[in-house]
Amino acid sequence: MKHHTINLIVGFFFLIAFSVGPFSSSAEALEIRQLTSPKGIKLWFVKDTNLPIIQMRFLWRGGAANFDPGLIRFLSTMLDEGAGDLDATTFQTRKEDYGIKLSFSAEKDSFSGSLSTLSKHKDEAFSLLALAVNKPRFADTPLERMRQALMAGHRRSASDSGTIASETWWQNTLAGHAYGNAVRGTPEFTQKVTQGMLRKAHRQLFAQDNLIISVVGDIEETDLLSQIDKIFAELPVKNSLQQIKPFSTSDGSFVFVDFPGPQTEIIFGHIGIPFNDPDYYPALVVNHILGGGGFSARLMTEIREKRGLVYSVYSYLNEIGSLPVWMGRMGTSHKNVEEALTVLHVELQRMREDGPTEIELKNAKNYIMGSYALGFDSGRKIASKMLTAQYFGLPPSHFEKRNSYIEAVTLEDARRVARRLLKPDQLIITAVGQKATSE
Repeated sequence: MKHHTINLIVGFFFLIAFSVGPFSSSAEALEIRQLTSPKGIKLWFVKDTNLPIIQMRFLWRGGAANFDPGLIRFLSTMLDEGAGDLDATTFQTRKEDYGIKLSFSAEKDSFSGSLSTLSKHKDEAFSLLALAVNKPRFADTPLERMRQALMAGHRRSASDSGTIASETWWQNTLAGHAYGNAVRGTPEFTQKVTQGMLRKAHRQLFAQDNLIISVVGDIEETDLLSQIDKIFAELPVKNSLQQIKPFSTSDGSFVFVDFPGPQTEIIFGHIGIPFNDPDYYPALVVNHILGGGGFSARLMTEIREKRGLVYSVYSYLNEIGSLPVWMGRMGTSHKNVEEALTVLHVELQRMREDGPTEIELKNAKNYIMGSYALGFDSGRKIASKMLTAQYFGLPPSHFEKRNSYIEAVTLEDARRVARRLLKPDQLIITAVGQKATSE
């Protein structure tokens, strides 16, 4: 059975926290080669012969927000449903026969793909990828099959309180802006998508100037560069995407969606601090202490452990295109919504006014730096982290220096950035559940 990856909100850019580390023994041991193919395609490459596997990740800047809502999600399901002279059944059979994993993913501001293959099957894998990228068929039968699969997804989403909360939060935060639209679009639009619409979107999005590539694995550099040209060099040099208009966010608000279910899903947040801001790393540390550190985080301690008001609560930094946000989620019983939100406001205000303690800062920095290595224990993770680094314009040396940025955060930095980051009076909150009834 085939699998298509469709991530809605946090997805790919949640990786900007860069909880990554050494592939072998240290980040310093990672040798990232910045290559350019004979036909001008740029990529990052790490050669690894420990396992006979090749991992490739690639991304086009531009995504769901550049098109009618739902179109790019539909496109992501169709690229390996037949391409070139291979119909859908033959294409999928070829993947399965050679153990090739190929998938595509739609985001608000990017369209990405993933290829995993044994080195001995690399020629077949790269050939299939080249067909999917350059010559998707968009044939009638698989198109209708994918349409029905997407319609089933719409029905599931309509009955999932978490999805409703997430989509409502973005719609409320960015009312009328393309970033506020759900990646999946609407059932009505999904029913209207045609071959012509998919072909046009493919032509507009797939180009060389908005392409990012990272590869890790057991392949010679010259062979890789030749394969890269076969896959990507025939694409148009420049993309023809619709430009996204500037956005403005709404002021603090509370939106309640009446929905039957066992608990109330709550999403909260506001504008955050961008990844390229000098205060990003202090903000990362502050957030870890507040809501990103699992059971040691203040929100978990105060709202769940001490008061038993929620099943879970956490917060994180995210960035969609040029929009940085700080946001979080919690799930609670209907009767506890008001009290849980009250404690949330209290804790945000306390962190904003007083900042973290010395011991909280020390523990957070030790954890963030200590967990750094976990992100580079596989070729798949390395390729993903390199893709993210390229997206944000970071040099390969970032991986060596990242822990020094965390180590450099002082208590004064953390307290200053807590005041900048956290704005309890500007919280945008969405709650999806049933209204509490008097007992």
